[in-house]
Amino acid sequence: MSLSFVGGSKMAWVRLALIGAFCFSSSVWAQSYPSKPIRLIIPYPPGGSVDLVGRNVAKKLTDFLGQAVVIDNKGGAGARLGVEIASKAPADGYTLVVGTVTSLTMAANMFSKLPYDPIKSFEPITLLSKAPGLVTVSQALPVKNFKEFIEYLKAHPGQVNYGSLGNGSIQNFTGEIFLSSTGTQMLHVPYQGAAQELLAILGGQVQVGFEVLSSFQLQNYQSGKLKALLVAGKDRISALPNVPTAQEVGLPGFEFSSWFCLLAPAGTPQAIVQRLSAESKRALSDPELVDVIGQQGQEPSWTSPQDTQAFLEADLARWAKVVKITGFKPE
Repeated sequence: MSLSFVGGSKMAWVRLALIGAFCFSSSVWAQSYPSKPIRLIIPYPPGGSVDLVGRNVAKKLTDFLGQAVVIDNKGGAGARLGVEIASKAPADGYTLVVGTVTSLTMAANMFSKLPYDPIKSFEPITLLSKAPGLVTVSQALPVKNFKEFIEYLKAHPGQVNYGSLGNGSIQNFTGEIFLSSTGTQMLHVPYQGAAQELLAILGGQVQVGFEVLSSFQLQNYQSGKLKALLVAGKDRISALPNVPTAQEVGLPGFEFSSWFCLLAPAGTPQAIVQRLSAESKRALSDPELVDVIGQQGQEPSWTSPQDTQAFLEADLARWAKVVKITGFKPE
């Protein structure tokens, strides 16, 4: 028995055969996945919010996937080290990484020679959580609400300080955007760590902070040690229901937040990405995990791989505008 081909039809049959073989192998691979433990790189040391959220997500994924999801803390280089390691790992679904605004969209706009691309180097799986930003003032500042705050700044130009975690930090960028948006003046005081900056606000050495909500800071707001004047987002926070949004006080578009996402190396088969996406959705809907994430001041935020990709692209563009406005020069 023989087969005959006319014109270019032989090549078409070869292509179809290859596509069919690829689809079949991908399907089989996805059905058997995972067949061994999965490494989840967390690009921070143990103990912080990223680590705690990542560990608890890993526990749920372990239950749902039937294989251990093992935490590998790779802190260093402002969280870029762990992300770089993940970007170079085999694209087989057995290495994942928790990405953050600091290590992805901010870093891409701050470093001219970043060893990975926040979009091209990864397959997005889902957002994990978000924590909204707050404009915070110390009890030393004699204001009760945002209107009084702006009036005080305009009456005392350059006499109020705001703290940050250093030049080029999210607090620094946000502070400069805030001053530009409100036509006010404050002095920037950088600190080497979050603990020092928070103690300075509590002690009144600096009067203003642009903070991301955390469980520890929530206690300070609820006890009255710190005053939150606005939520830098579209929605109010259930834990602080009386704090208005930026939109409500007349600053539409003033937004900043911390977020965590789950990524795999670029080229990971889409069938595996979809499996991880589905199990992540189950995990982030679990009441126990929702409670744990809430205790960190975060809000669970599952998104599809496509929506995660769109979110990262939009955030990358947003930070490009912020960096341009502030005049920051990439290193």
